[in-house]
Amino acid sequence: MKRKIKNVVIFMALLLASIMIIGSIYYAKEYPTQEFDQILYYVLNGVEFTAPSVVNSVILSCVIPVVLLTLFLFALTIKNTKKITYLMFKIRKKEFKIRIYPRKFIANHRAIYVMIVFIIAILFVIFGFKIDKYIKNRIQETKIYEEHYVDARNVNIKFPEEKRNLILIVVESLENTVLSKANGGAWEYSIVPELEELALKNTNFSHVERLGGAYQVSGTSFSAGGIVAMNSGIPLASGQVLKDVNNYTGNGQYLSGAYSLGDILKEEGYNLEVIMGSEGTFGGRAQYFNTHGGYKIFDVNYAIEQGKMKSSDKVWWGFEDDKLFKWSKEEITELASKDEPFNFIMITADTHFVDGYLSPNAENKFELQYENVHAYSSKLINEFIEWAKQQEFYEDTTIVILGDHLGMQTEFYEAKTDANYERTIYNTIINPAIEAKNNKNRIFTTMDWYPTILASMGVEIEGDRLGLGTNLYSTTPTLAEELGLDYLNSELAKKSSFYNNYILGEDYYVMKKETQKEEEELNEEDNYNNTGI
Repeated sequence: MKRKIKNVVIFMALLLASIMIIGSIYYAKEYPTQEFDQILYYVLNGVEFTAPSVVNSVILSCVIPVVLLTLFLFALTIKNTKKITYLMFKIRKKEFKIRIYPRKFIANHRAIYVMIVFIIAILFVIFGFKIDKYIKNRIQETKIYEEHYVDARNVNIKFPEEKRNLILIVVESLENTVLSKANGGAWEYSIVPELEELALKNTNFSHVERLGGAYQVSGTSFSAGGIVAMNSGIPLASGQVLKDVNNYTGNGQYLSGAYSLGDILKEEGYNLEVIMGSEGTFGGRAQYFNTHGGYKIFDVNYAIEQGKMKSSDKVWWGFEDDKLFKWSKEEITELASKDEPFNFIMITADTHFVDGYLSPNAENKFELQYENVHAYSSKLINEFIEWAKQQEFYEDTTIVILGDHLGMQTEFYEAKTDANYERTIYNTIINPAIEAKNNKNRIFTTMDWYPTILASMGVEIEGDRLGLGTNLYSTTPTLAEELGLDYLNSELAKKSSFYNNYILGEDYYVMKKETQKEEEELNEEDNYNNTGI
């Protein structure tokens, strides 16, 4: 009985070790550009709302290798003295044969064997999930924020007399790789012809002469990070603090020391709304938009509450992009009927890995599902743009289409690229207030969208920098151009006391309360003096 219990314990221990090893190999292979920060961030911020199909795909990819590895490791612990194994080797043409019983030895020393396997598994986890790099970066301190961060509160930002509306379409995992080779992509044919045409006919900021886009840096390689970067000009440095999630949402606020696009637009009297087909709380996105501008949140829960769909209608991450674009038209029409200008943000999901969500309305033009998903997304976006052009509000509206980060289904892209191809994130600005004159051969990141989006609306920005971002319409070099992309990326991965204390909001709130107290005391003193007592 005791032996059976020991066998079960050993089997479970080896199963756990196998999961660690295979999981590490899978992560390193499938997500070579992702950092441990991203895992840490989502564990603390709504990982439970991940689409079931994504989770199932990961499990199915790993289950057979885990079972086979567990059975192999466990088989070595079973005693079998009948099979004799010899170790053969030669020294100066003389043969040596040593009889060994590896399985017998392991069976007699199972505790040591399991311990060795676990140590190996831990090493796989450390290097596979890049925990070693994470620890190294946590030890090093950067001063990049102290030297280059521009707080928008302290900058003169001037809006035009007639304020323009802003529609921002954030497209999941949209990168330039899926464009045709002729225009800067990697495919022999374009799987997103409409998006390619939109980029050719409108403003596209590029790292080359052809169509191109933004580079991805540390803290911006996942959806929440990409959204924060383009709206606040900073990365989402989730590894800065190893505490509970409340430190990220400091005092009920999210990155409360930052001053974002939504904060500026709210101050200017804009009506703000964001729509996403998933749970708004996934990755803390709803908290971010609530904190910075008080956006109306239209997510899957809101759609159910409003009777637009039933809980049983959920697909993919919540509701598909077909519904997102349909309901976006309704919401924008209502916003446009009001006297105030508006900012409407759309966050798509169908092109998320693994293989995306293929709408029943989509054509199967290509061999791979993920290609067809991209093709349908391109068609949906173009149809929306054509609809917008027919509306009365269009003349006073700037439309910005941005990928949130590089695609994570690495093999899909690498199958089409060579070693010299640089993967960058898609962008197009339609109907801007100003003309771009310096939009080719630029080195820039998603953080540069923050001031650039404002500039596309005709907003003048003192110094042309906000956060760590630079207005790409200006002649001011971006930080990636000024410091070098590799240096900028390495510095952003390091620990920052400024980020922890100011941007996360802890010191900012202390400072704000002290300032408010001083102002109240001054007001009381003024009131006292004015009474003549």
